[in-house]
Amino acid sequence: MRSTSIKPASPAELSWLSEVSESRQSLNELSPIYVRSGIVASGPPVPYPEFHHYCEIGTCLEGKATSFVEQERAEREPGDLLLLGPGVPHWATVTEYPLKFITVYFLPSAIIDLGPDSDGPRILGRFTQPQSLAERLVQFPPGIRRRFSERFQDMAKEFERKDFGRELRLRILLMQHLLELFQWEQKTGRVLLGTGMEFDWKPINKALRFLREHFNEPVYSRDVARAAGVSQSRLRVLFQAAIGMPWVNYLRGLRVHRAAAYLCEGKLSITEVALAAGFESQSHFNVTFRSLMHVSPTAYQQIHSRGRRRNETSQKSPA
Repeated sequence: MRSTSIKPASPAELSWLSEVSESRQSLNELSPIYVRSGIVASGPPVPYPEFHHYCEIGTCLEGKATSFVEQERAEREPGDLLLLGPGVPHWATVTEYPLKFITVYFLPSAIIDLGPDSDGPRILGRFTQPQSLAERLVQFPPGIRRRFSERFQDMAKEFERKDFGRELRLRILLMQHLLELFQWEQKTGRVLLGTGMEFDWKPINKALRFLREHFNEPVYSRDVARAAGVSQSRLRVLFQAAIGMPWVNYLRGLRVHRAAAYLCEGKLSITEVALAAGFESQSHFNVTFRSLMHVSPTAYQQIHSRGRRRNETSQKSPA
């Protein structure tokens, strides 16, 4: 198995950090996994430079690229995995075309929902804990690399199918990814789950559960801290370290993602969606939704309404 040199980026190479913007994908609590795939024939991959509020696991099937993560850089070849947590700025330049890539984004809840007493929190910590690029970049031996590439392609196909059972199949494939990754890392001694995560996950699980159960109500720091069984200051430290963002940002994303699911269903008006998702007013909802999704709630609903009508029409058409 080859070894890639991880290098600090030079001052000239760090100019991209000033251009970082937030990437938004259509994830929500009902559909917590999003798969982006494509082929870059020329120029840089897009959208870059970026950060986001999701976890990310991605690979290149063909071509080569230089990945920049925070202030480090590394050369990536086909089959290499890159693991990223919420809020981590990253970018890439292509060094060998064409670059065929598949990236899987998922909400932290997709892992936490494995259960408070399971390995879910420790698996999530593999993405969200502070770490170097050497720890974020995974290079498998050929046999495992081949299985991961095939599974990535299966996920891309399942994501495009949009038929019954898609969400369940995506979660199963993601779990297969993560379990094989972490079993291999533990076997080889490369990285242990939750390395550096010395705190108790129980308060985090309690806080996450409280936010998911009360997202549509007014939520204050004292409420979340009380539910977690810690002080407000301790909650801020724990939540940032475990999830990679303040709990307020997590709640904001949770509300927007739930609102996006309501909009896709098309059963509620914009005002009803805003209230159902926990926003105090439609104006606040409009501003927050646009800031995260780069489109207004009305436009988002119209886009998905057209897609829903096309699907209904195609299902009624004779074979």
